[in-house]
Amino acid sequence: MKDFRKYFSGLERDFGFCNVNNGYHDPQTNKLKFDPGDYGWSKRNITDQDYQDHLDGKRAIGIQACDDNGMASFGAIDIDPSDYSTFDIHHYLKVIQDKDLPVIPIKSKSNGLHIYVFTKEKVPATLIREFLQNLLFLFGLSSKTEIFPKQTQLGMNQDNVRTSGSFINLPYFKKTERKALLPNGTELEFEDFINVVKENLQTKESLKEVSNKKVKEILTGGPEDLLDGPPCLQMICKQVQESGNKLSDERDRFLFNYMVFVKKKHKDDWKKKLLQAARDFIKYDDTWGDDKVNQKIKSWDKDTAGHTCHDLPISSYCAKGNCLRRKYGIGSHRESSWPQISGLIKIDYKPDPEYFFNVELSDSKVVQIHAKHIKKIAEMKEMRALIADQTSIFPPIIKNNEYQPILDALWATKEDIKPPAGTNPIEMLKKYLEDYVNGPEATTYASFKSGAVLKDEQYYYFDYDKFYEEIKRNEWTKDRPRTATLIKTHFKAEFGFQKRFPKGDNEESFPPVRCIRMPADDLMKEEIPEEKIIIEDKENIV
Repeated sequence: MKDFRKYFSGLERDFGFCNVNNGYHDPQTNKLKFDPGDYGWSKRNITDQDYQDHLDGKRAIGIQACDDNGMASFGAIDIDPSDYSTFDIHHYLKVIQDKDLPVIPIKSKSNGLHIYVFTKEKVPATLIREFLQNLLFLFGLSSKTEIFPKQTQLGMNQDNVRTSGSFINLPYFKKTERKALLPNGTELEFEDFINVVKENLQTKESLKEVSNKKVKEILTGGPEDLLDGPPCLQMICKQVQESGNKLSDERDRFLFNYMVFVKKKHKDDWKKKLLQAARDFIKYDDTWGDDKVNQKIKSWDKDTAGHTCHDLPISSYCAKGNCLRRKYGIGSHRESSWPQISGLIKIDYKPDPEYFFNVELSDSKVVQIHAKHIKKIAEMKEMRALIADQTSIFPPIIKNNEYQPILDALWATKEDIKPPAGTNPIEMLKKYLEDYVNGPEATTYASFKSGAVLKDEQYYYFDYDKFYEEIKRNEWTKDRPRTATLIKTHFKAEFGFQKRFPKGDNEESFPPVRCIRMPADDLMKEEIPEEKIIIEDKENIV
C-alpha cells in the first residue's frame, strides 16, 4: 500500500471516490456510469486508510495528479472509445512494444485503456502533459483525447475557494480489477505491477528526451517548407506524398490550417503558396478545383482566426509539445489569438448551474476556470474578464463572428453532471434555514435584536444579517444579495418587515426590529414522538 500511495500521490487536500458496485452501463456506449451520490469529491484530506480501502475493494478512489504547487509524479492518457464493444486494445499494446515506450497500459473501469507514466520524483505537471501529448501523436489519437493531469495549475474559483480540478480513477481496485497489461495482453498481478512501475520510473530529463526523440523519428520527410510549421500539416502532406492518395475528406479544414501557416511564413505570396498546396495535397473533383480554392482564398484575405487544432484531420496528428517550439507552429500566433479552451463541465445546481472549463496557457500550463453563471461564458466581455481574473493572461478583443466558433468548440466538449443530493444551493439553504429557525429562540427583546428567532403560530422572524453571518461560517459561498433573492423566491420570505417583540406585563412597548418574516409551514421540523420504554418490576427482572 505504501508503494501504491507513493506512485499515485498527488493532491492531498481532496480526492475522488467511486462506489463501483452501484455503477451501470450506458446501453449506447457500454461505458460505466454512476448516479451523483456514488461519484465525486470527498472534500477532505486523503489518508493511508483510503488507499488501503481501495485495494481491499471497500471504496474506489481517484487522485488529482497535480498538487497545489503545480507538480506531479504520474499522468495518464485516457483512451475512451465511442464504442467499447469494438475497442481494439492490442493496437496500443503493439505501439508501446514496437516503439519501446516507458509507459504502462492499464485497463480502465469501463474496459477502456489508461496509459500511465510515472516519475522518480515530482516534476512540473506541464512536463508530464507535454510528454503524453507527444504520445497522442505516436498512437494516432485525437488531440481531444483526455490527458491527466487535466490541469497543471490549481487556483481560486469565483467564490475564492481553492479548486481541485479533475481526478482519475486509480487501478487495482480490490487488487484484482483494472490491471496493468503485458504486450501480449496478459494481466499483471498487483505485486508484479508495483515492480514494473519501479523499473520504469522516469526523470525530468528522460521525459523530454524520450518523447521528443520518438516524435522526431516520425517527423522526418514531408515538404521541406513545413519543417518549421505545424507537425500535423507535415504528417498529412508526408502521407499524401508517400501514398499518392490525396485528401478527399476534411479538405476545407486542412486547407484552412495550411492557410494560417502560409500567412505567417509567406506573408507576401501566401495566396500562391496555398493554391499550390491545394493542387499538391487535395483531391480535385466535381466539388473541388482551382475555382473553389480561389474563392476560399478571397474569403480568407482578411484577418482570420488561428489553427483549429481540435478539428479533423488536424486533431489526428497533433504533436502539441513539438508544435509549440516550432517557429511557425501554434505558439507563433498566441499573442494575437485566444487561448485554447476545452473540457466544459456543467454542474446542474438548481436554480443556478455552474460551469468549469480548462484554459491552455502559452507556457503549456492548463488552468481550470470557474464560471458562476452562463453569462460569464456567453458574452465575450465577461469571458475575457473571467479568464484574466483566474489566470495570467488577458485574451484580446475579437469580432463576434470569431468568438462564436470558440464557443461552439467549447460547447462541443460539454459534460453535464448532476450534483449529489443535498448539494444544490436550494437544498443547502433550506437545511440552513431549518437549523436556524429551530435553534435559539428569542426570549427577550435583546436576544431578538441579537439574532435569535421569534416565533408565532404562522411565522418566523429573525435578523437576516445575523443569519447570513452564520451560514458564511458554514462554507456558504453565495453573496449576500443573491442569498436574499433565493430566500425571497423559494421560501416566500418578506424582507424589511417591522416586528415588535411582545411586551410583558407592566412592560413598555419595544421599538420595532427590522427583520425577515417567513411562513413557518415549509420549515417546520417533524416532531419525533417520545419513545416510551416499559420497564419490568424488580422481582420479574431478578
